[in-house]
Amino acid sequence: MPKRRSNNGGRMVKAPAQAQVPQLFAVEAMFCGPGNLGSQDMNEGCFCGDAGFFVLKKNDVYPTLPHCEWFCSSLAQATGVPQIPFSVVKHTAGNFWFGSLWMNGRTPDWWNLAQQGSINFSSLADDLSRIYALDLFVHNDDRHMNNYMVVPAGTGHRVYSFDYSRAWLYHGAVPGAIMTDPGLNTVSSKEWMKQTFGQYLNPAVALEVLDRIDGIDEVGVRAILAGHPTDWLAQQQEDEIVDWWTNGARTARIAAIRDGVNDGTLL
Repeated sequence: MPKRRSNNGGRMVKAPAQAQVPQLFAVEAMFCGPGNLGSQDMNEGCFCGDAGFFVLKKNDVYPTLPHCEWFCSSLAQATGVPQIPFSVVKHTAGNFWFGSLWMNGRTPDWWNLAQQGSINFSSLADDLSRIYALDLFVHNDDRHMNNYMVVPAGTGHRVYSFDYSRAWLYHGAVPGAIMTDPGLNTVSSKEWMKQTFGQYLNPAVALEVLDRIDGIDEVGVRAILAGHPTDWLAQQQEDEIVDWWTNGARTARIAAIRDGVNDGTLL
């Protein structure tokens, strides 16, 4: 594939590389290398020229990890959940992996700054509610405090979702029981924020996310699946996802979460 020349000092930047499905394009890495990226599942990043620096999720942790990241990130994008930009990344070794864009200005220990009043926690509450609703649906049980990307935005801050490596197919063919166990990071983090900042969860925006998931039909879910390389998911697994999505199980899960939001048992 031909390269294109950027306007950045004459530096050559690789054009997007076509992956295993005709409609899919990936950002192409100029160089990749290991690094301490603060996660047991993210240990390599790739610089992709003007596209930026992407943190990779590969299949070495478990085979469907790239799919899980793509699927959950795509659901976030489709349902109004603030999501870190993501892409298929063509590694310098030729493989295609899931990549999350590394966002400049990430605020470490943001929750301590919120306690001190340096970050307005209430301004994050609606987006935290959206993230929580999606996490309940995809059974993301590892949303600890470092798994919220908080960055400066204007005169304040914004929070974004990322990291679904302990969600979706990680738990088997379909998501597990709806999370209430306080031993799970997602639940314990939610409870800590409630104890520290008060009842911050907004039922209305959480329900809006659930309604939008409910509105994704078979065509929509197939489009998400078709958006990533074919070797990220076996055909049998894809068929099982589509069947689960269309046979009533998805709507039953949404209804159960909606009930828990309405009666307060999941808030």
